[in-house]
Amino acid sequence: MVLIAATLVVFTLGWIVVFAARTEHVPTKLAAASPGERRWIPLTMFVVSAHVTLAQLLLTLVFAGLASRESVGGPALLLTGTGVFVIGIGWWLWTRRTLGPLVRFLDTVAPPPRLLVDGPFAVVRHPLALGTMLCALGSAVAVASPLTWATFAACVVCLGKRCLQDEEQLRDVFGASYAAYSARTRRLVPFVW
Repeated sequence: MVLIAATLVVFTLGWIVVFAARTEHVPTKLAAASPGERRWIPLTMFVVSAHVTLAQLLLTLVFAGLASRESVGGPALLLTGTGVFVIGIGWWLWTRRTLGPLVRFLDTVAPPPRLLVDGPFAVVRHPLALGTMLCALGSAVAVASPLTWATFAACVVCLGKRCLQDEEQLRDVFGASYAAYSARTRRLVPFVW
């Protein structure tokens, strides 16, 4: 039970940091968003939140003795999932700090002032989404239930769609520079996509 409690604490604190230091003020972003973005931004937020809530709920039920220990991953999966989650939080924080102070929303309505291609942006074009995906993967690995794997898959689909939507604006703003950057840097998953 100590390992489950530790996993719960790490996941809870990590997700609090991600949700507290997020980059955009959602109502402002939605007001200026395209119709597709107005659909996918809240859907993505809902799916990630549902995944987080489900993983936390399953771990809490086991910790409270309301579900069997076999309802979640064994010690190796809990440790592996927590490790992946911590890497995801570290990656997300590094990326978020690269974008600006953690205590302030960024202007996600106006085009970025310059194309970022170094630091985490040298690895993938959407490193915040990668960090979120790694955190979600850590939760899925640790809990290891078919339902958390299904919600993780939904997270990947939503994050991928949001990456494609963001790239429309970036191509319009940065043109050939963005095309060259896209040719040498994967979108979301290093070496894959």
